[in-house]
Amino acid sequence: MGVIDAEGFQQLIEGARTYRRYSGQSVAEGDLRELVEAARFAPTGNNMQLLRFRLVSADDAEAAEKVFSHLHWAGALKDWDGPVEGEKPGGYVVICLPQKLADNPIRTIDVGIASQSIVLAAAARGLGACMHKSYDACLGDELGLTEAGYAVSMVIALGPRGEEVVVEPATTEHGLTYWREADGSHHVPKLTVDDLVL
Repeated sequence: MGVIDAEGFQQLIEGARTYRRYSGQSVAEGDLRELVEAARFAPTGNNMQLLRFRLVSADDAEAAEKVFSHLHWAGALKDWDGPVEGEKPGGYVVICLPQKLADNPIRTIDVGIASQSIVLAAAARGLGACMHKSYDACLGDELGLTEAGYAVSMVIALGPRGEEVVVEPATTEHGLTYWREADGSHHVPKLTVDDLVL
């Protein structure tokens, strides 16, 4: 088994930014399954493994449009409604919990760990990703999850990257708010280690 070195892992982490615009190419269901394979090994509280995953490739245009139409894209970009045709995600991983545990704090931590595992696995494959916790409440109904007893807990949009994301120091006039430049590049401010360590 190959082991990634510390420098390579740091580069992977730094490259696993939030991407909101994609190349327009589909991500096949088999590739989405590989991302769930990565999440399968993520730790879960009490090793209960209660998360379930609904996979939606853009190859299934009807299901993909259902997901896309219920996502909220960028709270800080007030004049942007999300990616247009040709920039939409190539697929989605919808992470679900049993309805009775949808608000359980430990299970929502499980969702966060699985989500980051998927995003890192996607970055290792050259895919961009965006974790969505903001979506319309009816999404579970639209995908038939509610009647199956599940609640949507996270939606991860995925696809070949269609924008440049630049990490910036958090010392500009933007503070911690991300922004777009006229050239279309997306800028994300980050605090330093010295800012973070107590």
